[in-house]
Amino acid sequence: MDEFISRTSWMRDIPDEIPVTALSIPGTHNSGCIGGLFGFGQTQNLDLADQLNAGIRFLDIRLAHYQEDLVIHHDVVCMHKSYTDVLAISSRFLRKHPSETILMSVKDEGRLDDRLDRFAPSKILGRLPRGDTAETQRNASSFEDILKARTLGHIENAPSFYNFATRPSGDDSMASGRAFTSETNLGEVRGKIVLLRRFDGSSDVGLDLTYWPENQTFRSAEPPVHDVHDRYRGLRDEDKYELIIAHLEEAKRGELKDLYITFSSAIDLKARGYAKTINPRLNDYLTQSPKGRVGIVVMDYFEEPRELVSNVIKMN
Repeated sequence: MDEFISRTSWMRDIPDEIPVTALSIPGTHNSGCIGGLFGFGQTQNLDLADQLNAGIRFLDIRLAHYQEDLVIHHDVVCMHKSYTDVLAISSRFLRKHPSETILMSVKDEGRLDDRLDRFAPSKILGRLPRGDTAETQRNASSFEDILKARTLGHIENAPSFYNFATRPSGDDSMASGRAFTSETNLGEVRGKIVLLRRFDGSSDVGLDLTYWPENQTFRSAEPPVHDVHDRYRGLRDEDKYELIIAHLEEAKRGELKDLYITFSSAIDLKARGYAKTINPRLNDYLTQSPKGRVGIVVMDYFEEPRELVSNVIKMN
């Protein structure tokens, strides 16, 4: 594996007034999936801290709600990291690099654990990293409630979310999070996390991306519009590559007020084969392509080839 190129403060060179939706941003698919039993579910070689140091600014965080905690999963595979771990890593990075922002997509991946009880994947494929007991407990709180509680427990030592504010019960002193819109510019979100919500929650919790049909390229109706390519199943390498490039070209032509997200990742619990085929071709496309907004480009094994992240950034 090639050593990654350090890009800890690349956003420092972009003017404050540029809208976030007008940026080209490298991201990782299933960002917390660095391990996994026998490599199943693994999508990245490098941990979250190294991803951020390498220039990644979009994190795809998928959490299972299990025993009153939120734990990173890739579908059925437990990854032995919690939401609190993600917050700690992100906060440390933003304190050291206040010119940057992190767009954090949080998806509720907890369907299976809630239903399967003691046969839950996190029991079978690896025990939870902390607080596990012989008797499983049913979740008494909602996914959103646990997310708020964990965020509040960490917030004294952390940069705040831009568009998500938690409050202790009965406390109205904390200002609510600001809405992320197509006008939100980079200067407003430097040093903060922008929450992209892929779970049922209150309208003031993050940017609502719950409209997300499975295995589709789609466009939302409500502003700010998110236009997403996330087809990952049943595709030949050539078909997938053509869909990626078509969506990146659409992002170049599209309205800068729309949020474009292109997943170059695909399929199942073994991602490395796809990445070995797709990543070099994507890198060549970016190297040869004129500058222009390509939006968020979400990758598996992003450090191979090592110039790939830099070439996404160069599209700004």
